[in-house]
Amino acid sequence: MLTKIIKTEWLNLLAEKSFALLAFALLMLIAYSVWSGATWVEQRRSQTQTLLDKQEKDRAEAKEKTEQGFTGSTTPGNFQPDPSDPYTMGMGLQYASMPFSSGAVFSIGQADVLPLDAGVTVSTLQRTKADKEGFENPLSFLSGRFDLSFVIVYLFPLFILAISFNMISGENESGTLRLLLSQPLTLKVLAAAKLVALFVPVISIVLVAGWVGTSIWADSVSTDLVIRSALWGLLVISYAAFWFALAVFVNSFGFSSATNAVISSASWLILVLILPSLLNVAITAAYPVPSRSELVSAVRSVNLDMRRDGSRIIAEHYQDHPELIPKDGKTSTEDFGLAFVIVQREQKERVDAVEARFGEQLRNQQSLISAFRFLSPSIVAQEASNDIAGTGLARYQHFREQVKQFDAAWGDYFVPRIFRKEKLSATDFDSVPVFKYEEEQLASVARRVLTGTAFLLAAAGVLILLGFKRLRHFNLA
Repeated sequence: MLTKIIKTEWLNLLAEKSFALLAFALLMLIAYSVWSGATWVEQRRSQTQTLLDKQEKDRAEAKEKTEQGFTGSTTPGNFQPDPSDPYTMGMGLQYASMPFSSGAVFSIGQADVLPLDAGVTVSTLQRTKADKEGFENPLSFLSGRFDLSFVIVYLFPLFILAISFNMISGENESGTLRLLLSQPLTLKVLAAAKLVALFVPVISIVLVAGWVGTSIWADSVSTDLVIRSALWGLLVISYAAFWFALAVFVNSFGFSSATNAVISSASWLILVLILPSLLNVAITAAYPVPSRSELVSAVRSVNLDMRRDGSRIIAEHYQDHPELIPKDGKTSTEDFGLAFVIVQREQKERVDAVEARFGEQLRNQQSLISAFRFLSPSIVAQEASNDIAGTGLARYQHFREQVKQFDAAWGDYFVPRIFRKEKLSATDFDSVPVFKYEEEQLASVARRVLTGTAFLLAAAGVLILLGFKRLRHFNLA
């Protein structure tokens, strides 16, 4: 009986023009969102690669000039720095970049808010424009770009509620519910059949469209992409299950279709928009991040005039670090460049202190999000999408920790050479620190995603059980 009803429902769906139009609209939205997200990812990836290629080319040219014995040019209009000078190389901006994961198309996430590149020098840690903006507002619950996660998290529930808000009330109002129940059929079985009949084609459309779209834009179908795609599929299924279960629960009260539509719309508004916004405000108020002005103050607090205090600064530094005295024992306390390096290193320490507080507040915010995200299924879905795509805060923090390590290695390599006035040889260029991003373990990603999907499935199960229980008291028209 159940199979027969499901087949009948499918035939009714095929004959329903409104369902066909809604399904086509959803399919087009998914296609466009995949294209939009993939285009943005490719543009950012191309920009980063251009930057890294230029950096590698400049280093190769510096090594070649050093091999040829070139020591720079001070000719007016044709100034060229000495590539063997550790001060010149150490103060040069080196970029550390976080590559996109294989599943980046699934969600832009925080990638358009938090910077994917960080500049490192002997002086204070350089920041891009995006980094400065991200420092002011490092947490954004609502993605501003039209990507696949936007369609799934925000629009997909509306589609589900639009086709299921009257799954029982419509039959009741048309008078066919009494006729159906006159057969050897219970209302629970009918509701289950309608639920399956809607769930299967809708999920099939979304999964096929999403997987095909992402595989087309992927560089290659790797094991990593397959695992991330499987996690995304599980997330979509569990998220859809929650909203279908909510529709069954709303229908179980026996209200009219119009009332069901209002309740469903209000539920979407509260769970998807209002609760995340309120939670964002509460978390930001509880753990505010340091303002940009604090960062500027930290730099300006190192108030030293290098021309006036340069000699004293250098003399005290050599006194505190005798291992940095040149091999010939000759130290110059009038070297403006050395005083500049010392001041810059002092500023870096002050900035790092502010950065540490920023990171701590960010971790506190993330802890609160993890604790309260289950108040809204949209937060769970958005965070899981970001984790699958590798564009969430967890992966970004993993990247920033590696940037700090690279920054320290860069300073440890060049600063002693600057003070010892050691020239770089051609072979020294081979040992210059190079940033290599180490990907976080996929098991950690899967654990975070599976926690979210388990909650969504559990919530869906509770709603289904409550809805089926109420169906026993359903009042027929």
